Amino acid sequence: MIRKIPAMVCLMAGLVGCGGGGDAVGGKGKEPVYPVSGVVTYKGKAIANADVTFTSESGNRGAFGRTNEEGKFKLSTFGVNDGAIAGKHTVTIVKAKAVAAPAKKEADTFSPNYEPPKPLTEADPAFHAPPAGTSEIPAKYASVATSGLIAVVNADSPNDLKLDLED
Repeated sequence: MIRKIPAMVCLMAGLVGCGGGGDAVGGKGKEPVYPVSGVVTYKGKAIANADVTFTSESGNRGAFGRTNEEGKFKLSTFGVNDGAIAGKHTVTIVKAKAVAAPAKKEADTFSPNYEPPKPLTEADPAFHAPPAGTSEIPAKYASVATSGLIAVVNADSPNDLKLDLED
């Protein structure tokens, strides 16, 4: 038993130094992200259940959020509500008219069960404006090419945005 104690002490000492942390925000090997929240309104009214997408000017990584009943959103990049990478982003917003109740309710972006979608590319049909008559807000906001909405995510200041949409 006496011989086992020094071996246990050495093993314990070796395990104490094995924890590796990674980046403070975003995780090891991921770009840092910064919290981004905001509210979307159209004609003075909050827009519920709209998809808000930030497309980075650098093209490295996009972020996504969905508005709640008050039009508020939080962005997610790598995990739930973690934010977006710093820099200039083109913002797109899509609010499709309801056609039928989904068979399965999607998780709210404020939920710990929410998983953000993969970033869109120009090859994806959803990257471009939806067909005419299917959006509850002007269709121009659904396309990176026409939305006209620009947001800058800062690393050193709050990123709380008010996105007022117009015709």
